[in-house]
Amino acid sequence: MTTEHMDAIGIGWDVRGWQGNAQAVAVVGWQARESRLHWLGISPLFRLSSRVAPDLDALLRPALQDEVALMQVLACPRLALGIDAPLAFPRALADLLAGWGSGFPVPQREIDNPYAYRDCERWLYQHYGKKPLSATFDRLGNNATLALSMLPRLGDLQLVPKRARAAGRAVLEVYPALAKMGGKASAVRPELQPHLPAILIPGTDPYDAALCALMALQYAAEGAVTSLPALVDLPEEMAPDEGWVYHFTRD
Repeated sequence: MTTEHMDAIGIGWDVRGWQGNAQAVAVVGWQARESRLHWLGISPLFRLSSRVAPDLDALLRPALQDEVALMQVLACPRLALGIDAPLAFPRALADLLAGWGSGFPVPQREIDNPYAYRDCERWLYQHYGKKPLSATFDRLGNNATLALSMLPRLGDLQLVPKRARAAGRAVLEVYPALAKMGGKASAVRPELQPHLPAILIPGTDPYDAALCALMALQYAAEGAVTSLPALVDLPEEMAPDEGWVYHFTRD
């Protein structure tokens, strides 16, 4: 099965910061007629080049290697890149850095600090009891700034839902931890296990990259991959300016 026969392709990137030597990328395709997933490539751990600004090619080459496969993936009309890193910072932080901060009382809970967390992260905490790392206060800022700096170099991929409410060729923030049984090193929920390559080991960066790819694939296929859970989309009442963390539905 060649990549040119795929109806949708998902790319997953487990980000490891500016000097990180453990970047991991996975690529999965889906063919509607067979209703099957096809793993097209999973990279070894790698480091982005310090000689040129990284772009989509730089992410895909370690996973695909074959030039023809690379071109076919890039040409797929239904393509999504799922990134495990914040793709926006809190709006209150942006105002503060611009000199427009009006001041807030000290919050009783860390998750309520408007400079540390976005509304979407508070939503995750409210619904799942899961508190993501703060891109402002934790080491996650290293990963976030790398991913954000690459957005202009991702070709025609549109950042959803912040820049476009929906897109056929999209880049989106995803959260693989919500697809797992427990902590970061745990395995995925049982319904997802059959869809991951058997060679992958829970708790590793390629494992998380593959989870990101599955979420990106479901987005690219507009939810048509029936073997995968649906994606939870931005609630209608929430503003898109701080982005959204796409994730599979949970029972």
